[in-house]
Amino acid sequence: MVWFYRNGKGELRIETRFNDTTGEYVLDLAWPGEPLVTERFTDERTFRARTIALEQQLEAEHWKQVGSPEILPHGWRGPMH
Repeated sequence: MVWFYRNGKGELRIETRFNDTTGEYVLDLAWPGEPLVTERFTDERTFRARTIALEQQLEAEHWKQVGSPEILPHGWRGPMH
């Protein structure tokens, strides 16, 4: 999924996905004026904890979500519980 946020510093793009090849959860962060940051997680619990921490950071820094999240064309193919 892809989320877009905006504040006085610019626009932020966040993408989350599961890499079938490596078995990793992937978090891509495209901060304004910065190179793309990719974080990889081998377990869902750590991935979820990171996304929650990121949500808290964005709220504290006054980032506002723009529109609804967009589902990637290939969809989320992570493990099902």
